[in-house]
Amino acid sequence: MPKTKSAKKALRQSQKRRLHNLKIKKNLRALKKAALLSLTAKDKAAPEKVKKAIIAIDKAAKRNVIHKNKAARLKSKLTKKLKALKMALPKKPVSDKGRSRSKAKKAPVKNKAAKKTAEKRIVKGK
Repeated sequence: MPKTKSAKKALRQSQKRRLHNLKIKKNLRALKKAALLSLTAKDKAAPEKVKKAIIAIDKAAKRNVIHKNKAARLKSKLTKKLKALKMALPKKPVSDKGRSRSKAKKAPVKNKAAKKTAEKRIVKGK
């Protein structure tokens, strides 16, 4: 047990921080588990759950509850599985309605001097 006044205060502070960090870790674990379960079940709400889990992971890493490299690993794992899920799902056909087929063309330069200076700029990389 601590003897000095400052050591006693430090002990109180560390116990308080420990409980706070455990609460954050427990919430993080629950969000991560929910995201993984929705990914394995191929749920339509999976992207939203993954997003919530990634936000919680970032906050925990920012507050030094977990190490930044662990946060990067967890986020990578979740996004990798989400991408695999998106590839496995069938894609809907996209219609061309409302799209214009022609691209806007640039107006030709009439002034030859202006054309030459423009070409020089392109060559110089300006």
